[in-house]
Amino acid sequence: MVYRPPFRKQGDGSRCQWSNCGPASQAMASHRHRKGIDPKTSGPWPPMPQAIRNRISPSSCGGTNLNQTDDASKSLYASDMWVRFDLPWDTFRSLIQSGRGAHVAIRYSMVPAKFDGSPGFNGGHSVYVNERRSSDGAFLVYDPLADGRRSGIPTAPDWWPASVLKAAAGSWTGTGKIDASFTRDTE
Repeated sequence: MVYRPPFRKQGDGSRCQWSNCGPASQAMASHRHRKGIDPKTSGPWPPMPQAIRNRISPSSCGGTNLNQTDDASKSLYASDMWVRFDLPWDTFRSLIQSGRGAHVAIRYSMVPAKFDGSPGFNGGHSVYVNERRSSDGAFLVYDPLADGRRSGIPTAPDWWPASVLKAAAGSWTGTGKIDASFTRDTE
């Protein structure tokens, strides 16, 4: 069985909560990277979005990128992710199948209503992808916005069809390729 980290929502009441999708996704990836074992570093355990955000920018609340969140998780949790840009879909899929999780950049306008954790939001976003189901090829996606905070908002994690994840991630780059930060193979 694939290790599943606890879900981290971005709407946690902390500073910058509504721009913390990257730190929330990275927190889940860091937890998976360590398989839930505290590396006994200077970072607070378990990984939380606020700690990653504060390592990146202690006073501002802008968006974050994969390199920033990777640097923060390296420092806090000794979780050195494998950051890659413009990966072909088949490469992304095979890395997930091989036992890695991934913090993935997506365009939220491509997320259908069934999975939409923030109706009306269409910008750049980050999700954490934990695994791929062999029976139908769906991916287990932890969307930091999918926290069930009100009626009609889904609760993560949820199985997204491959076509949904591919469209959302490919739309982010505009090339159909994927920008992602991968955990080590934990399986």
